[in-house]
Amino acid sequence: MKKESLYSYSEISEPFSCDFTTSRAAGNVDFHMHNSHEIYLLLDGHIQYFVENVRYEMNAGNLILFSNHEIHKAINVKNEPFTRLVIHVNPAFIRPYCTPGTNLLDCFHRDPGANNLVLLSKPEYERLLVMAKDLNQAQKNHCSYGSDLTAITNLIQILILINKAWKKTGSKKTSPRPHKAQAIMRYIDKNLTEPMTLDSISKALSIDKYYISHLFKSETESSIFQYIVVKRVALAKELLIKGHTVSEACHLSGFHDYSNFIRTFRQITGYTPGRFKKLNQ
Repeated sequence: MKKESLYSYSEISEPFSCDFTTSRAAGNVDFHMHNSHEIYLLLDGHIQYFVENVRYEMNAGNLILFSNHEIHKAINVKNEPFTRLVIHVNPAFIRPYCTPGTNLLDCFHRDPGANNLVLLSKPEYERLLVMAKDLNQAQKNHCSYGSDLTAITNLIQILILINKAWKKTGSKKTSPRPHKAQAIMRYIDKNLTEPMTLDSISKALSIDKYYISHLFKSETESSIFQYIVVKRVALAKELLIKGHTVSEACHLSGFHDYSNFIRTFRQITGYTPGRFKKLNQ
């Protein structure tokens, strides 16, 4: 199994990746997002996964999906090594393979934090593992004859399987669990573009600011302001994709300080806002 970097970015230009990883660390230790869509299958262990302002409980065999706009982070509840399969898919690479009857990206076109968890039957789980191992091997042997087509065909079959399972799962069977920090997150989400301090959040929610800070940290293992910053970068990404200038994206996402926006955006996405905008033209 490969050792996972704590901070790694999926390149916009990279069409897809497929990795099996075993470790105690949950990968990215803070709220983060990727430039690609993510498929995450837990093979063993138990973790909690925050997606936007909701939390999912995950056990072995559970599959969870993240679009390239959703912020998320895993918490290793038991602090024991766990194994997962992670596939990243660049939507621009997949779109040409979609047809009027089969949109391979359907399962990622959701409201943020809604219907992320997918229930797999035992045959679906086993078939997904076989195809993922074939995809992983094809990537490792990328110079061998036919490896490129083997990888692509396996990836397409994986997306077909996942979309079918996602549509079958629906929303009722996989509702996220409520958590104590959810009211804080919802307030932040609704007021994301406004100036926010711990005092202003405390006043709005009528809760002591030290209690709010401690509660958020104990529930998510991240700070309130780390959550705010990543949410604002996610909004800025959407604005840039929609055609806004870098300056407009800065102010409309709640940053206001231009140099801080450039620095923070690059730190979180791996790109400057201008470069990101150009790559998504």
